[in-house]
Amino acid sequence: MAMEQEIRYLDFDGRRLAYSTYGEGPPLLVGPRWVSHLEEEWADPDQRPFYLELARTHQVVRFDRLGCGLSDRVLEPRPTIESESRQLEAVIDAVGGRAAIFASSCCCLAASQLAMRDPLKVERIVFFGAYASRNDIPEAMRVSLVQFTRINWGLAAQMFASLFDPHAGGDELQKYTRMQRRAATAEAASIFLELDLNADLRDVAAQVTVPALVLHRRGDRTVPIARGRELASLLPNARFVPLGGD
Repeated sequence: MAMEQEIRYLDFDGRRLAYSTYGEGPPLLVGPRWVSHLEEEWADPDQRPFYLELARTHQVVRFDRLGCGLSDRVLEPRPTIESESRQLEAVIDAVGGRAAIFASSCCCLAASQLAMRDPLKVERIVFFGAYASRNDIPEAMRVSLVQFTRINWGLAAQMFASLFDPHAGGDELQKYTRMQRRAATAEAASIFLELDLNADLRDVAAQVTVPALVLHRRGDRTVPIARGRELASLLPNARFVPLGGD
């Protein structure tokens, strides 16, 4: 198998949406995290083996949400969960019209919205570190996190890197901080964070009938496992599997 992903672009409401494919087989769409960069993540020796492993049985499809990575960086109109779900749908249509989705963290919002709106597009969903709402974070703290990200993106990116990988050494933290800053501007990161922290899809999750597997690390520092349990309890057709680690 060739070692390079193929990067393509599709037109989404007049903006260029970047997506990549790798491997052969039924499509598995690995949804983007809050900020992503197709090339940076593919080049990362810590992340690429995960995609290569998935590609043994599937065509791995990834994309950068509009506003970050290789996609157009223009964020007007502002993103909504509905527009994000339409981006997901556009990529699925580009690779055959139906796919399984691996939705980690905030991608769970767009994946749930799409699965509710058009269940025929979504074969099944694996949720990882996901949630239906972040009402566990007080509103004042949500506001200050968004402001902090907008005003001091360098420091905020470092803080998020240490939450995502609590055991990372200095060099690893620097690498993840740098990747986030290459993936998005301070303005874009704060806009995405605001959207992802304030969305509430509890009503939507209850209407997602496709088969779902909810995986969550017991010690997740970013999204507490209680959020994953809540999501699994709301989904009508889900299995919850707690995983070790943080």
